[in-house]
Amino acid sequence: MALSQVQCLDDNNVNWRVNEAKPEFFYSEEQRLALEALLHGGREGFQKVLETHNVRKFLSNPELERLAGNVQDYQPGAENVKQEGDGEDAAVSLQYWPERSDIDIPELDMGWPDCASYRGVTRANVYTQPPMEGQTHIKEVVRKMIVQAQKVVAVVMDMFTDVDIFKDLLDASFKRKVPVYIILESTGVQHFLEMCERAMMHRGHLKNLRVRTIAGTEFYTHSSKKVCGMLSQKFMFVDGDRAVSGSYRWVGERGLSRS
Repeated sequence: MALSQVQCLDDNNVNWRVNEAKPEFFYSEEQRLALEALLHGGREGFQKVLETHNVRKFLSNPELERLAGNVQDYQPGAENVKQEGDGEDAAVSLQYWPERSDIDIPELDMGWPDCASYRGVTRANVYTQPPMEGQTHIKEVVRKMIVQAQKVVAVVMDMFTDVDIFKDLLDASFKRKVPVYIILESTGVQHFLEMCERAMMHRGHLKNLRVRTIAGTEFYTHSSKKVCGMLSQKFMFVDGDRAVSGSYRWVGERGLSRS
């Protein structure tokens, strides 16, 4: 239960009104109504609520387009609807349906390095894209870390379409038997699958590879609509004692962006 809901149960709690000029301000009821109007009736409904309640526009045009374009109908329980299938793929997927099995989706089922206390000098290196004079390219740093991995590789990425890095991960998991975990932003799954085809991925690669998807925080409306935020983190753990993190995206047009 959210903290605000818990506070509402306290008879002695006083919800002080905080305006936009205060650092403590997060959102207002009027803004929530405007967001619901946007998801239900589009920009016209959003603008109407702003004018009715004299609220300044708090979302930019790109944000309005993204929210309005990602509205979904909220159907409780729809994610548990049985999917028909045949062959080996269907048999594999059955263990994850709650109505057919009580086995939860395994977490880190391929193992994870023991987290013993680290003794030694901690080093941090900073890389830029494009690289500074004499500096190693970020992609080279990432690929070398994957090639040198011996225990585990764990990746969290908002968009993953770089086939070179993905091939390195496949080699680590398939040839060297290194467990590889990948968490992706849900909106980039289709692009990731297209990359898998380009990498000539086959079923055998899944033995030491686990891929999961995640979305941002969900917002539900009274009109049975919902919209999800997005995962924005980008980092990789290797062998439990090395990590790389930053704004560098694992996509094909990486050379055109600054990180």
